[in-house]
Amino acid sequence: LYVTLEPCVMCAGAIGWAQLARVVFGAGDEKRGYRRFAPQVLHPKTAVECGVLAGECIALMKDFFAKKR
Repeated sequence: LYVTLEPCVMCAGAIGWAQLARVVFGAGDEKRGYRRFAPQVLHPKTAVECGVLAGECIALMKDFFAKKR
């Protein structure tokens, strides 16, 4: 699974139940990300890669929400 932003706890729970082999995300989410509240929610064999193109992902998210406001 490739996503722009770190999954929330609920999404990470679904990823854990699905037993995905790999999760790749760009920007971490310090406020609502699963690593803050439930770092063990993913399946133990799930490989997690974070920070991939983080700068670009952060810019994409900021630009999107700036246009919404």
